[in-house]
Amino acid sequence: MTEPFVTMVLRLPAAALAHGVPVLMITAEAAFVVMRAHGEVAFPDQGTQREHVLLHLAEEEVREEIRSVIDADDTLTRLAPEMVGDADIHAACRAVALSIDLGEEHGAARFRAALAAIRAAERRLGSST
Repeated sequence: MTEPFVTMVLRLPAAALAHGVPVLMITAEAAFVVMRAHGEVAFPDQGTQREHVLLHLAEEEVREEIRSVIDADDTLTRLAPEMVGDADIHAACRAVALSIDLGEEHGAARFRAALAAIRAAERRLGSST
C-alpha cells in the first residue's frame, strides 16, 4: 500500500468557513478554491469532480477517546491519559490509516448514494417506479 502524501494541513477559523469565505485548498494532485455551502464544502466550478469525505480521523478526537477509554476501564492500563503523547497518537493514527481496509464500507456508501440520487431525480422529474 502506498503511504498517503499530505502536503499541508491548515486549521481555518470557523468564522471564515461559516461566512462563506473562499479558501484555497492545495493537494498533491491539484489546487482548488472551495467554499462552504450549507454545512459542506462545495467546489464552485461545476466541471470539477467533487468528493465527499466519509471518515476523518482527527488526532484530537483520538486523544479524547484515550481519556474516555482509560476513565472507563481502570484495569486497561496504569497510565494517566496525559502520559500518552502527541507522537504516540500520531504514530497510532498513521498505522491505523495505513492498515485499515474500508473497501466494503466504500462500496456500500457508493451504492446508497446511487440509490439516493436516483430517488432525488425521480422526485425532481415527478416520476416514480
